[in-house]
Amino acid sequence: MSSSSSTRHSPHRESRPRTTGAYRLVRTPPGSVEPPLLDAGQRAVVDHATGPLLVLAGPGTGKTTTLVESVAARVNAGADPARILVLTFSRKAAVELRDRMAARLGAARGPQATTFHSYCYALVRAHQDADLFADPLRLLSGPEQDVTVRELLAGQLDLEKAGLDHVSWPDELRACLTTRGFADEVRAVLARSRELGLGPDALAAFARRTGRPDWRAAAQFLAEYLDVLDAQGVLDYAELVHRAVLLAERPEVSAQLAGAYDAVYVDEYQDTDPAQVRLLHALAGNRGRGADAGGGRTLVAFGDPDQSIYTFRGADVNGILEFPDTFRRADGTPAPVGVLTTSRRSGSELLAATRLLTRRMPLTRLPADTVRAHRELHAVREGGRVETYTYPTASTELENIADLLRRAHLEDGVPWREMAVLVRAGGRSLPAVRRALTSAGVPLEVDGNDLPLRHEPAVAPLLTALRTVATAALHHRPVGPEKPEDGREKQKDGPEEHEDVPEEQEDGPEKQEDGPGAAPVAVTWLDTETALTLLTSPLGSMDAADLRRLGRALRDEERAAGIRVPAPSDELLARALAEPERLVTHDPAFAHGAQRLGALLRKARELLEGGGTAEEALWALWNGTPWPGRLERAALRGGAGGRNADRDLDAVCALFDTAARAEERTGGRGALNFLEEVDAQDIAADTLSRRTARPDAVRLMTAHRSKGLEWRLVVVAGVQEGLWPDLRRRGSLLEADRIGRDGLAEPLT
Repeated sequence: MSSSSSTRHSPHRESRPRTTGAYRLVRTPPGSVEPPLLDAGQRAVVDHATGPLLVLAGPGTGKTTTLVESVAARVNAGADPARILVLTFSRKAAVELRDRMAARLGAARGPQATTFHSYCYALVRAHQDADLFADPLRLLSGPEQDVTVRELLAGQLDLEKAGLDHVSWPDELRACLTTRGFADEVRAVLARSRELGLGPDALAAFARRTGRPDWRAAAQFLAEYLDVLDAQGVLDYAELVHRAVLLAERPEVSAQLAGAYDAVYVDEYQDTDPAQVRLLHALAGNRGRGADAGGGRTLVAFGDPDQSIYTFRGADVNGILEFPDTFRRADGTPAPVGVLTTSRRSGSELLAATRLLTRRMPLTRLPADTVRAHRELHAVREGGRVETYTYPTASTELENIADLLRRAHLEDGVPWREMAVLVRAGGRSLPAVRRALTSAGVPLEVDGNDLPLRHEPAVAPLLTALRTVATAALHHRPVGPEKPEDGREKQKDGPEEHEDVPEEQEDGPEKQEDGPGAAPVAVTWLDTETALTLLTSPLGSMDAADLRRLGRALRDEERAAGIRVPAPSDELLARALAEPERLVTHDPAFAHGAQRLGALLRKARELLEGGGTAEEALWALWNGTPWPGRLERAALRGGAGGRNADRDLDAVCALFDTAARAEERTGGRGALNFLEEVDAQDIAADTLSRRTARPDAVRLMTAHRSKGLEWRLVVVAGVQEGLWPDLRRRGSLLEADRIGRDGLAEPLT
C-alpha cells in the first residue's frame, strides 16, 4: 500500500485518506436572537436579583418572554445554566421553553426546563434502591388509574359476601360502589390525601377527629389501593409527587438539592397542588412560615389566579394566593408581588368583556392594588368583539355554528386554521359537534388528547375485530362450518361451561325455531352488522361495489345449490366471513379482501383459544393486512393524507402500548377484560408527542386544552346557565376538597 512521505517518516502517526465528496456533519450554531423590548413590568421581573417573587401574568401579557429574558439576564451575568431550574406543567410548554431559551442564549447548554412530574420521576429514580427495583418505575396513566379504582370498588361487594372485606363503607354508600361517579369521588379523595402528604393512618385519624365515617372507609381503601400498586410495581401521579417530596425532605437529599440550584422558575403556578408547593420549599431552600421563616434561593413564580381551571386535577388556587406568606424573604417579610399589565393578544373590547367577569371573582390575600392592575390590562391595539347567540335546541346551535364558520371563511377570508370551537367535556360533546360540523363541510382537526382511545378512528375497527373473536373464543365454538343436518347447519346449544362466562351469556343464544316453509338458516358466530363493519373498514378494504358483487355471487352460489330463495346478501357475507374457505372459488377481484380478513379473524380466534393475549391477537389482525403498508406509504408522501396517516399510526401504537401495559399490570386476564378496561376509559391518556395538526382546519377541543393558544375566531359551544360554567360544588358526596392538613378546609367552588 502506498503512503505519503510524511507518513513514511512518522511511524507513530497514521493518516486516513480523505474520501472525495464525503459528507460531514457540521453543527450549526444557533442563530442570534435580538432581545425583545420590555415594558416596565417585565423589566422589573428581569431585574429581580434574589429571593422569592410572585408575578401575576394574564394571557397575552408576555409571560413566557419575561421568563426567558429573566433566565437570559441571569446567565449573561455569569450564572451557570446548569444551576437554573425551570418547572412547568406540560411537556409541550417545557419543550417550548427549552427551545426559546436555547435560541435566546445561543449556547449548546441551557437551563433545565421540565415538568413537575418529570422532575419527580428523575428524583425518585435517582434514589431508587437498585437491589429492590431492577426495572424502571412505571407510571399508571390517568385512564389506567380510573379503571383500577373502579375495579377495586366493584370487588368490594364480592369480598364483603365472602367475609374478606377490609373496607367498611357506610351503608348509605354501598349502593354507589359500582358507579363511575363514586369512583371519581374516591379518586379525588386519594389524590387529595397524597397531595397533603396524608397516608392511610393519618387520613383515618383525620376522619375520626372530624367524625366522617366515609373518609375512614376511604383511608382503608387507600391502604388497599397502595398495596395493589406496590404489587403491580406502578405509581400514579399523585403518589409519584408524594414520594418525591418525602425524598426531598430527607436531610441528606435536602442538602444535595440545596447545592444544586441558584434559581428556580415556575410557570403556571396557579396549577400547583400542596405537594408541589412542599417540593418547591425543598428546591428553593425556603423555610416558609414560622419564627425562622425566610431565606433560601431565588424562586420566581408566574401565575394567574383567574386561570386556575385544573381543580379537578388537584390544583389549589390557595397556593398562589398564599405565595407571599408561604415563601418569605430573608428578613421574614412576605414575598413581593409583581404584575404584567400590557396585553399584546386581546383587543380593548375583549378585555372589557373579561373584566366584567373577573369583577365577580374576588381575590383575597393578595395586595389590592396589584390585583386591580392585574385585571385592568392595557391593550396595545383596538378591536375584537364578543357576540352572544341563543338557540332553542342543540341541533340548531350546531347548524348555526357551522354557518358562522363557513361565513367567516368565505366572506371574511379567515383561514380555517385560525378558527376554533371549544366545548366543555370531550367525551360527551366532541363526537356530536364533530359529526355536525363535518357533515356541514367544515374541515376539522380534533385534538387526539381529548379523545379516549376507543374513539380513535384507526383503533375502532381493531377493537371491533378483537371483541368479535374474543367473544367467539370464550364460547368455544369451532371456527369452521359444522356438518349440516337435514339441509341446514345446526347451532350448538350454548357455550361450554366456563367460570368466566357472564351469567347473561351462560344460556347461550336462543335457538332457531323451524316453521313451515322456513328458508334454510345458518347461524354463525359473526353477526351481520359486525361483518359489514369489518369488511368496509381498513381491515377488509372493501367498498360498496365490492360488497354488492360478492353478495350477488354468493346468492348465485346458493341458487346453484338448489336453494330457490337464498338468504339476504348481508347474511351471506357474514357467513362467508366466518367461513373464509367458501370464498376460494370466487373472483379474487372482489372476494380477496373478505377471504383475507376471514382468515385473520380465524387466526386471531384460534390464538385466543390457545391462551394468547389481547396484544398478540391485535398484532395478528393488524399485521396480516395491507393497512400498515398503506399508512406507511401515505405518511412518507406527506401532505394532508400523510398527516392523517401519522395520526392513525400514533393511535394504533397507543393501542398496542395500552394492551402491553395491561398485560404487564394484570398478568393476562383475557382479551374481553382488556376490552372492558378500554371501554371504561372515559378520559384520554397523556401522550409523549403531540400529533401534527392539519394545516388548514378548524380546531375542535375542550376549553382546558385551549389554554395558551390563540385564534382569530373562537366559538364557545354549549354554554348553558347552570351547566357550563358549572358553579356547583365539586365532590359534593365525599367532599375531597374539605380534607386539610390542619383541619377541615373551606370548600372549593
